[in-house]
Amino acid sequence: MKELHMICNAHLDPVWLWRRPEGIAEAVSTFRVAADFCDEFDSFVFNHNESVLYEWVEENEPELFEKIQRLVKEGKWKIMGGWYLQPDCTMPTGESFIRQIETGRKYFSEKFGVTPTTAINFDPFGHTRGLVQILKKCGYDSYAFMRPGGHEWDADFIWQGFDGSEIIGHKTQGGYNSARGKILEKINCALEWEYGDGINLMLWGVGNHGGGPSRIDLETIEKYKKENPGFEVIHSSMEDYFKKVDKSKLQKINKSLVHCMVGCYTTMVRIKQANRRLENDLALCEKMLCVSGADYDRAELEKAEKALLFCQFHDVLPGTLIKGAEDDCLRLFSYGEEIVDRYKVKAFLKLCEGQKKAEDGEIPVLVFNPHPYPVKETVEVEFQLADQNWNDNETTVIRVRDENGNYLPTQNEKESSSLNLDWRKKISFTAELKPMSINRFDCELEVKNLPRREIRSCEETDTHFIFENDSIKVRISKTTGLIDSYVANGTEYFYRESAKIRAYRDNEDPWGMETDGFYDCIGEFALASDEEANRINGYPEEKTANVRVIENGDVRCKIQAIFKYSKSFAVVTYTLPKEGSYVDMKVKMLSADSNVFYKLTFDTVFCSPVFAGQTAFGKEGLLKEEKEVTYQKWCGLFEHGNGFAVINKGTYGGSAVDGRMNISLMRTPVYSAHPIRDRKLTDSDINHDHIDLGEREFEYRLTTEIDHLDKAAEIFNQRPVALSFFPSGAKSKKETEIAVDNDDVILTRLSNRCDDTVMRLFNSSENKTTANVTLGGKKTKVEFTPFEIKTFCVNGSQLIERDMI
Repeated sequence: MKELHMICNAHLDPVWLWRRPEGIAEAVSTFRVAADFCDEFDSFVFNHNESVLYEWVEENEPELFEKIQRLVKEGKWKIMGGWYLQPDCTMPTGESFIRQIETGRKYFSEKFGVTPTTAINFDPFGHTRGLVQILKKCGYDSYAFMRPGGHEWDADFIWQGFDGSEIIGHKTQGGYNSARGKILEKINCALEWEYGDGINLMLWGVGNHGGGPSRIDLETIEKYKKENPGFEVIHSSMEDYFKKVDKSKLQKINKSLVHCMVGCYTTMVRIKQANRRLENDLALCEKMLCVSGADYDRAELEKAEKALLFCQFHDVLPGTLIKGAEDDCLRLFSYGEEIVDRYKVKAFLKLCEGQKKAEDGEIPVLVFNPHPYPVKETVEVEFQLADQNWNDNETTVIRVRDENGNYLPTQNEKESSSLNLDWRKKISFTAELKPMSINRFDCELEVKNLPRREIRSCEETDTHFIFENDSIKVRISKTTGLIDSYVANGTEYFYRESAKIRAYRDNEDPWGMETDGFYDCIGEFALASDEEANRINGYPEEKTANVRVIENGDVRCKIQAIFKYSKSFAVVTYTLPKEGSYVDMKVKMLSADSNVFYKLTFDTVFCSPVFAGQTAFGKEGLLKEEKEVTYQKWCGLFEHGNGFAVINKGTYGGSAVDGRMNISLMRTPVYSAHPIRDRKLTDSDINHDHIDLGEREFEYRLTTEIDHLDKAAEIFNQRPVALSFFPSGAKSKKETEIAVDNDDVILTRLSNRCDDTVMRLFNSSENKTTANVTLGGKKTKVEFTPFEIKTFCVNGSQLIERDMI
């Protein structure tokens, strides 16, 4: 007998075309109606996921919540999925996915005593392959989703992860909801779907803004069941459906389930950058609290975690919600950052206990390295001098020495403020930092007869600035402001001028629903004239050259150029280290053009390279032919053992064609302009709010060191924490001994969870490997298969392997 498993749900976006208060109200109303129908119709079963919605019901209508608890015990209401909410499923880190599961699982276990084994994310716009290992190690055996549409896999298939883990995947057909009063039409369609073995699954219920079951549809279903005894129509659950699936007959899929709504990889950059920032800072804060032993309120830190998780919702992080909801979520991100920042400071000061007092006339700088391996990095720090120096043509020059008395390369730089006074100071210095611990440096001060901002000359010709160190030689054109040449370790990597910002034709649609890429280049940012650049800077009377050196010393050289396109401007700053083979770029966009897509482009010497990027707990090849793709902290072109990669701090979209790689900077579509059939996207007789008009900033690191890109990306995203602080000299100095000796093994989590200290390590390599993990002076050898994630409890100097959550 053919079986139709009917899964009644009420797809309910907490925010989208509405703000959170409306989402809360709709969640309560939808759950109340569904609960009443569960009592009224004997065989009816309601399914719902997302613990955040249950929290809202518990807080605002506790009697209804108790009723749902009873219905769950009776089997009339099924907890579906078990996550905090349905996040975007390509852009969050692997740890963020674990947090989504961990938070939801904990709530549903405590409140309902259930643990779902089928994960569901019906509405997100694509799904990273990295999810498979996470799901498997969190106790899931199956996964249901709806997008992308148009696929080469069957409705049921085996989804294989980077590490070889496997779960059953199910691509739902016919959407996740149904129109009110139209259930019979959907049933008839569902019975024609080819699933194999005569077992079909159908989602139904009014959705997007809640709704769920309706009386007319429930009555129609009961009537249909009586009139069609040859079909078994079952009010079912996801787990009950998957029990019937014959796994032995299924095809295997070993890639990410993408691409879909490709504009979402770039839309609403402030949300995307805030997501990366809070992901980084939360992980950093947990490490510091764990290592320092500082007291903190776990419940408060969980509020910061939930702020992150909420804003990873699949209409928030992709940038498809209305302007008011964007403002709300930016505020929520800031709320999480504020909590995390306070605890970072508390942990930092705790770690500084036992440091000796500063000598008279010296200023101590303490730096925490959050990584389990030594890091050689440029440290930036600002501090205040004891006295203001008002003398003309005098400035205080700082020299930095380490704990062994060695003087380090140091340079004075322009501080964040703009007081034309020798008082507030900013320095950068290059130092080797011990792993997972505080590193002490002391600043010696000397007043010299120098201008407040001394900028050394850089090698130059009439047409170029030429920068060279032991590893790289970079030529920046004075006539274009672009990088003409990037030679690293004797090899040229650019075919022609690169780091150009191009403009592409776009439309009002923030999803990018009707395209797989943005191909129509309509212009590019050209170097502004000297006169225009000085006017943009606010000094039209000045004669300063546009392409100029703004910092140069013993640590690094900074060259800045200003570009223009139509009504928009871009300020690009190249940072070139005196030691190292990378180039850092900061791009400040002042966008005033609507419906435009901006890409930062690099033309490499490679002929037929592989385009690849990082994803959650993995890396994979990406589509070329300038199709828009998504990645996480890095993407690059690779050919014959060489490669060029760009590491980012909150960019998720890009494309490539031949030897050109495009980093997708930003788009300026209209808020929530959803394509509807062949209708106009928006009315043209009013002014619409466009996304990302105004000032936006981006940071990138260009590198040709490709052997350990995940490690390089972690260092670039989680920079050392530096603070000028005068210790008391009291208490004992805390020595931290946490180290990992393998550059491919990434410490993705170190945190206190309940009564345990949890450590999670990830082998970012496609090869088997071994790492020695040092804890409290004891080394433990850990073996990894390719792309394997391992989770441990830390007990003193012992590592005890455990489940992921």
